[in-house]
Formats: sequence, C-alpha cells, structure tokens
Amino acid sequence: MKLRKFVTAGVAVCAFLSIAACSDDGDSPSTTTAASSAATSSATSGGGGGLTDSSKPPTAAQLNTMLQTALDPNVPASEKTELVQNSEKDPVIFDKLVEAAAANPDLEYEIVAPVRPAGTDQAKANVKVKFPDTPEQQVEALIVFDNGTWKLSSTTVCLLLSAANETSPMCPATS
Repeated sequence: MKLRKFVTAGVAVCAFLSIAACSDDGDSPSTTTAASSAATSSATSGGGGGLTDSSKPPTAAQLNTMLQTALDPNVPASEKTELVQNSEKDPVIFDKLVEAAAANPDLEYEIVAPVRPAGTDQAKANVKVKFPDTPEQQVEALIVFDNGTWKLSSTTVCLLLSAANETSPMCPATS
C-alpha cells in the first residue's frame, strides 16, 4: 500500500509536470531520449507563450510532456530538476518516480484541461489517476512560475510525499 500511495503522489506530481505515459512503447533509448528532449524543447519554446511566459500558465499538453520527461529513465535527473520547484535539493527523487512507474505499469494518469490561474505566478491543474480495479481519482496540483519557467510546486510535491510517508531534502522539516 505504501508503494501505491507513493506512486499516486508521484503521478500527481508528474502529472502537474504534464507527462502522461508510464509504459514502454518499444523505442530504443536514444529515440526515447531524443523524443523527450524534442518534446521538452517544443513545450518550453515560444509559440503560445511556452513555459517561460509568467502571464500564461502552461497547457495540459505541455504539462503531460513534462511528466513524460520526468518519468523517462533515459533523461538524467539533473535535467529533470527544471520541472519541480526546489528539486535541485533532491534530484534522486526522479529516480524513485521512474522506479515506481516501472513497478506499476498498469497505472494510468493524465493531466486534464483546463489549467486554471491561481494567483500571481501560480496555476492549478487536475490529474486523473487510475489504478487497475479501482475507481478513478482526481488530484489537484499547483504549478508555480519559478526562476523563469513554470514548474510543479514543491508545496504540492512535499504534501504528496508526506501523505506517502516519504521525505525529501527539498521539503522543509516538519515538526
């Protein structure tokens, strides 16, 4: 059950990062890495504001692309830290998410539109999460504009990790 909670938390986190597929599609590692890099580059570049326009929150499609990047075992954790606020303090968290996704290939999740403004430099999105033989759940995630780009908020990540009895150096100590 602990793994299920952690995966749910990870999915919600990643979903807010806009990534949408856990299963292996048969691509070779170099093709998968190139596709993820191209998708990330496309999602973060101009055209429609991208992820670098603080006045326009990312789309659900952009967030799903970010999620795919976060769960791609071929993308180094050092590149993934641009996806979650304060994650440079714990880049290993992405390795844990990749492992959890691989251990739960039947898990389905998707960030769904609309992404809604939630104040200055903040937005919210819903993530649909579905485990086999269980009802679909919706989890809300907060996105923040931080250091020139939209990222999943560390507040959301830390709350989810806490719910799964996990800790991370990116989360402030709680008493």
